[in-house]
Amino acid sequence: DSSLSTLSGVHRKDVRAWRSDGQTGSRSKNLGPVMEVYARWASDPDYCDGPGKPRILDRAGAPVSFEELALSVSKDVHPRTLLQELLRLGVVRQVDSQGKGEKLELCADAFVPKKGSAEMLQLLADNVGDHIATVVNNLQGHEPMLEQAVFADELSAESAEALGALARQIWSNAFREIMREGTKLSRSDQGDPNADQRVRFGMYYYRGRVTKP
Repeated sequence: DSSLSTLSGVHRKDVRAWRSDGQTGSRSKNLGPVMEVYARWASDPDYCDGPGKPRILDRAGAPVSFEELALSVSKDVHPRTLLQELLRLGVVRQVDSQGKGEKLELCADAFVPKKGSAEMLQLLADNVGDHIATVVNNLQGHEPMLEQAVFADELSAESAEALGALARQIWSNAFREIMREGTKLSRSDQGDPNADQRVRFGMYYYRGRVTKP
């Protein structure tokens, strides 16, 4: 049940009901606890060093471990199940422990599942869908939402690559800051009957050859 719950985003109790009664629960539109474990590991000061780089964590036993992190996110899905899914997606890897117990490391700057996976397609649909919804909201004259871009052309390949590196650094800093604040606010809003809002904050960088008429 834990594995099925992690993959689907459906609560484990609903998975049990589905298996018992043959009924489907409402499928979550996100990757649930798997993505939350990744996000907290990548941004929470408890799991990062001074400069904000995610720490290498002991799998279990240490005061700050993957098991402790996973349980802080969900007590309904076993830490082993969450770890197996993160390893399968390719965003966490096991590192040489040198006889000091199993250690784990984030191996991606962003939650980007393996190429061609169902999870990658789901993220694409979610991100593009909300981007389009933002554009439509602004076109319809509702309260404006942030939707901006910068364009430059007549650049060399080296200059485009340098701007790409800068964009990734800006994203890394923005990701950590908004995740820290988002985690804090999410915790403070738990149990609030008026907490019915969701947000998505993203960034993209594209480079390509100029199309000449």
